[in-house]
This record gives sequence, C-alpha cells and structure tokens, in this order.
Amino acid sequence: MYQNYFGLQAEPFSIAPDPNYLYLSERHQEALAHLTQGLQGSGGFILLTGEVGTGKTTVSRALLEQLPESTETAFILNPMLNEDELLASLCDEFGIRYQKRSATRKTLTDKLSQFFLKANDEGRQCVVLIDEAQHLRPQVLEQLRLLTNLETHDRKLLRVILIGQPELQDLLRRQELRQLAQRITARYHILPLTEADTQRYIAYRLQVAGANRPLFSAAAARKAHQLTQGIPRLLNLYCDRALLAAYTESSAEVLPRHLQQAHAELNGPADRRSGVKHQSPFWRWAGAFILFVASAIGSYSLVRETAPEPDRTTTMQYKAAQELASVWGLPEPPLDTDFCKWVEQYDLACLELRQSLQQLRSINYPALLYKRDKMANLVTDGTAIDTNGWNGAFLILYQKPLAGSPDEKEQWVREQVQKHVSSEWQRKSSEEQFKALQKSQGLRVTGRLDEATMAWLASRASDFGPRLNKRASEES
Repeated sequence: MYQNYFGLQAEPFSIAPDPNYLYLSERHQEALAHLTQGLQGSGGFILLTGEVGTGKTTVSRALLEQLPESTETAFILNPMLNEDELLASLCDEFGIRYQKRSATRKTLTDKLSQFFLKANDEGRQCVVLIDEAQHLRPQVLEQLRLLTNLETHDRKLLRVILIGQPELQDLLRRQELRQLAQRITARYHILPLTEADTQRYIAYRLQVAGANRPLFSAAAARKAHQLTQGIPRLLNLYCDRALLAAYTESSAEVLPRHLQQAHAELNGPADRRSGVKHQSPFWRWAGAFILFVASAIGSYSLVRETAPEPDRTTTMQYKAAQELASVWGLPEPPLDTDFCKWVEQYDLACLELRQSLQQLRSINYPALLYKRDKMANLVTDGTAIDTNGWNGAFLILYQKPLAGSPDEKEQWVREQVQKHVSSEWQRKSSEEQFKALQKSQGLRVTGRLDEATMAWLASRASDFGPRLNKRASEES
C-alpha cells in the first residue's frame, strides 16, 4: 500500500527469512563464520541458538546460499518427528528412493549410509539443517548421533546443524545426550542488534527495497530499537506498521510517534496499562537484585546506607543493570527475573566480588562499581574510573565456556591455563599452575579455579563481547 508513496520496489520489512535482506551485523557475521568454519572442520554437529526473532533461520538460509554445488543438503523444518519419521524425512530430502509402506528403521539407515558413502566417494558433502531443534526428542537426537558415526579417517560423512532457541542448550545438557554434546565442534548464540546496528538494519533493508533517501528519522530509529530491543523480527513488524502510519498521515518520513502508534496497534489496548501492571514486578526484581548483592558481598553499603530513598535506590540499581546489559548488546532485562539468572540464557555468567582495581583491570571486562552513597557506576572502554567512594565491590559479566559436560569444561580450563603459563609450569600440578597464572596476572592467589580466574580465562579465550580496555585485550 505504501510502496509507491515512498518509492519502494518491494516490501522492505517482510518477516520472511529472505537472505537478500540479511543485514550482516557483527554478530550475524560471526554466526555465519562459525557455521561455515564448522562445516569445514571434522566434527559432526554445529549449534546455532538465539532468542525468538533474532535471525537464526535467515542466517541458515544465507549459509545455504553460500554452500558449493557439491553439497547435498536436507532442511528439516518440522522437528516434531519420531526416529522413523526423521529417517524417512532425510531420505525424502536427499532424494533417496525407498518402499514407503515396508521400510524399516534398518532399511532407511542402510540407504542413508550408502548415500553418504557414495557422496563422499564423489567428493560431495552431506549437510542436514534442523530448524526449531529445541523441540527434538532426545531419542531423535540420539538417532542423529548414530548417523554421524559414519566417517573416514579424517572427517564425518554427515554434518548436522542444529538451530534453535536457548532451550536447546538445556536439552543438550541432559545426561543421556552427553555423547552428542561432546561432538558439537562449533557453537554460536545470536544476540539482538545494538542500537547502532538497529539504525543500520533499517537503512539497509530500505535500500535493498529501492529507497533512494532516508525514510526513518534518527529519533524514529532510536524509538524502534527501544520498543523492540533490537530483535529483527519485531523490528520488521514495527517498521512495517510505522511506514503505513506515516503513509496514512502523508508524512515524508517515519517519526517516533508512528513507531508509538505501531506499538499500540501490535500490542493492543492492554499494553497501555503496562505502567500499572509492571509496578509490582519491578519491586520484585529490584528487591531480588539487592538481596543478591547483599548476600554476595556481605556488608554491601548500598543496602545499609540511608542517603537515597528506597524507590530511588532500586530504580538506580535496575538502571545500572540495564546499562551493563546494553554494553553486551542484550535486550532490556525483565523486571520480574533475577538479573544474574536472566543472563545465563545468553551463555553469560555474573561475577560479583571485592577485588582491587588492578585485578579488575586484569580481568578486563566492563564492570559496575558499587559506591557507598551512589548508584553503581558503569565503567567500560574509554571510561575514566572514579574510585571516590568505591567500596571495592563490582559486578561483571563474562562468557561461560561452551562445554557440554564437566569433563569438557575441565579440558577447556586446562587448555586455557596452559596457554598462559610457561612450559616449565605446564608439567606441574593444577594448583601450582593456577598460582603461577594468578600471580603473574595480578589476580588474588588462591591456587584454584575461582570465579575471577575463570573470568580472566574467558576474556582471553575469545574476543567476543566488550572489554574494559580494548587495546589491552588486543595486545594480550
């Protein structure tokens, strides 16, 4: 309806996963790179997770577009299958003929094995992509694992890409799936877009659709991010409605009020009372957050001091958590959920303790510094650290190791520690290695894997996420 009015050749904000409209934010580029690299490795399983609407399916479609013609692909869109139905669906996707009425599980498995062997002999690679994989039954996942047992001396004959919501990670932590979890060689969790990426996302999709001028004001783009928290699917819905609202008003561009109108239309009249409905959950969240801080730090001054009024203090606590989440590119934390529990779904963990400024700088993640008479101050790259009134307590987020089992985590820690100690120390006990590492890096020397040491290792194991000092991170 509005396309001719704005000079567009196509609908810019369709929710269909069209790879032509894939805006490759830094996170989407990393996701695509992880999938591509995983297919080039020798492993059998690749994992891509993300919240609803963050662009998982679109990234997978973009991957399919990049695969060489020698790749045989099967795309399973309906994961609500039993083992036999899965095998039959794979045969159908790969174009393998079989007797549908009399086919047994063994028959289907044999035909798939023969197909994979023949494809390998002809230099072709077989890939299975399963969307909404969090709905797969454990027995079906085990059947997939058995299919990937077929291998040459250097690589698997079948690669499986599991795409799903964060619940998929919980599913794969189940005891009966530990063998499969150990075969996951590449993992990536897509986070929502940052505010800057949201503005570029809107401009990019409009450009692909044929726009020859900006159609969203800068304030409207910021409003879109605020209302959607950078989730691409929601952005598409809101921006489409906002364009329609601007067209109805004969406005030359989309303004913040058009986004607000789209918000009201998409959420219904009940959302207009959200301020009243959120009041009680807010107090539950703020109370839980302060209790968490108090129990972790002990004599936490923000709880004891009477300078701020209670409502002002809890509001500032929640705002501080919002700022820290924003630095990591996370959406706005929910009001009725404990902050540190909430970040776990993004494979992040909280670290909250008292250490020196030197130790905080060594860990090198953005932090909330708790003051005696003020709200917690966020310090990140380029921020001057004001220690006036700081009681030594801070909270940071760090990326948890993507290990499917305790053994995998232990192996990850061992490998990371040995990267940072000399060959002389590598032959000594774990306790001595931890002491040597902690002493050399200015951490509290405990001789064990404490939380601060885990956070320090995480900050060196990957360049994912923000840093307190990017230059120091690059040099390390």
